[in-house]
Amino acid sequence: MSMLGTLGKIAVGVMVARTVGKAMGGGSGSLLGGLLGGDKGNAPSQGTPSGGALGNLGNLGNVGNLINSFGKGDQGGLGDVLGNLLQGKEVQAGPSEEEKAKVLLYAMLNAAKADGQIDADEQKKLLDHIGDATPEEIEIVKEAMNSPLDVEAFIKSVPEGMEEQVYLMSLMAIELDDQKEAEYLDTLARGLGISQDQANLIHQKVGAPVLYS
Repeated sequence: MSMLGTLGKIAVGVMVARTVGKAMGGGSGSLLGGLLGGDKGNAPSQGTPSGGALGNLGNLGNVGNLINSFGKGDQGGLGDVLGNLLQGKEVQAGPSEEEKAKVLLYAMLNAAKADGQIDADEQKKLLDHIGDATPEEIEIVKEAMNSPLDVEAFIKSVPEGMEEQVYLMSLMAIELDDQKEAEYLDTLARGLGISQDQANLIHQKVGAPVLYS
């Protein structure tokens, strides 16, 4: 396979594992305010999962369109490649796309660890999902799943121009119904230089509750 192919399979695996069978919550309130002890009236209603973009995307090809919509400069083309891949089409990815795919892979797996860790059962399911990956790619995924979450180090590793794409893929990897997840996204946004308005726009595009009021 390729790193881009591995990203595609992990993206599907993580999103399905985190969102399948869960209804989307209302997106009009300020999630961060509610979860971090602000206005409880703005928090998602109890028992209603509030995140997970897959349910509102309609089809996996829209993932690529979303990545492109937040790409800057030459970063946008990655979405076309990934979108085609997720729709089962053959793609040709160069070294540049492979490196970007690795960054987005880490973004998803880091976000999945925001509320604790990726447990053994989840790890097995994800590794089974990428069974035809190369040994090197499998090791990269294992390292990303098992390494301690270091959001500051990850932020420093994000190439210029991929900030919003990284935030988007991070959001898509979580349910966003936990205080730690809200705090993680807030830290990520601040570190990547994403304004509150920009972050809210990304949430709105995937039908997730906004973080900021």
